[in-house]
Amino acid sequence: MPYLLAVCAALCAATGAAVQHREIAEVDEAKSKGFRLILASLKRPGYLVGFAVLIGAFGFQFAALRVGDLTQVQPVLVTELLFLLVIIVVTHNQRPGPREWAAAVLIVAGLSLFLAAAHPHGGIKTLSTSWAVTLTIVIGIVVASLFGLSRLWTGWSRAALLGAAASACFAYQAAMTKIVAGLHIGELLTSPALYLLGLGGALGFFLYTLALRAGHVAASRASMNIVNPLVSVIIGVVVFNELLRHTPAAIVLEVIGLVILVIGARALATSPLISEGDEEPQATTP
Repeated sequence: MPYLLAVCAALCAATGAAVQHREIAEVDEAKSKGFRLILASLKRPGYLVGFAVLIGAFGFQFAALRVGDLTQVQPVLVTELLFLLVIIVVTHNQRPGPREWAAAVLIVAGLSLFLAAAHPHGGIKTLSTSWAVTLTIVIGIVVASLFGLSRLWTGWSRAALLGAAASACFAYQAAMTKIVAGLHIGELLTSPALYLLGLGGALGFFLYTLALRAGHVAASRASMNIVNPLVSVIIGVVVFNELLRHTPAAIVLEVIGLVILVIGARALATSPLISEGDEEPQATTP
């Protein structure tokens, strides 16, 4: 069940991203910086439709994390990139070539290999105060570093770095969601996890919107689909004590699966089919 719910979340996320990217691309250049971009986008009905679809994605993710673990749910969300490819192919009336099909196969194969070898299970549903503070500080440093680096680049690289920063926020949001999903109704309003969830989601959404404006939707979403499962697996194992098979053979297969997954996602993101029109990455002065 958690895998099916995660696939539904990925489908909604890909659809929402494609719709919002189209709307953001039409925002006047004078309003394309910082919070002005958010305000201008919110005035576009299509952007709001995309936002509603993304809320649906969060709903499916919440349900998946309620019955599953971070190491089960988050890696499955990488299938969003496959749905995004289909959407782009349909809307642009293009056909995938050998490179795109090979990348899609690598994503599915890598994900399947990792899940089969790791057999993720177990874990806790709450965090101690010290772990919550530590996790918040570490993610904050990672996000700030990626955002700072993004200001040195343009085009594909800037979109990818902003997407990675947003993805780290969303991985943090998923960790808080896992905690909230295990609480009773009466505990919600008094739980810091609820407010940290909102903070992580809001910051991630802001960075995600900047990423969509910075370059092609495939660049930012591919970056997000690479960083999110990797960060989530680390959080799941280190912070939530989720269990993966740790025999030498299983560890080797898990690493191979993740590497294949990343290679496939990167190949699909840089494919001429879906990165057409992107700027070449260039270094700029801060």
